Amino acid sequence: MKILFVCSGNTGRSPMAEFIMRKLVKDAGLSEKISVDSAATKEVKKGDHLHQGIAAKLRMENIPFEVHIARTITKDDYDSSDMIVCMDDGNVAQVKTIFGGDPDTKISKLLEAGIPWDNNNFSKMFDDVKRGCEALLKKLGG
Repeated sequence: MKILFVCSGNTGRSPMAEFIMRKLVKDAGLSEKISVDSAATKEVKKGDHLHQGIAAKLRMENIPFEVHIARTITKDDYDSSDMIVCMDDGNVAQVKTIFGGDPDTKISKLLEAGIPWDNNNFSKMFDDVKRGCEALLKKLGG
């Protein structure tokens, strides 16, 4: 099972979800069965890294992460992913446009209400992303 998390720039919410989910998957002993990645809906600048505020919050919460270089979603990601999990309604619409629809119903949102980008509240963003990842893992049987 491959899960792809998606946000606008792949420097904040989607890599946060990627790293939180990787830890949850590892802690559940499911690393051999579930892989996790992330991507952006917009064209990213070469060399865009994880947002400093996101990195600081992950460190504070003891969520392991490595150097992250943002990347833009490609049409190939649809076929290579089992689930494409977006952070908000705008991301869902953008991803469906990029893929020309969602014939296999792979595209969803992490939380029904969405997870907005909030440069001033990384704690709330972290809590929302973690809650969504925990619910997703539970849905997958972990």
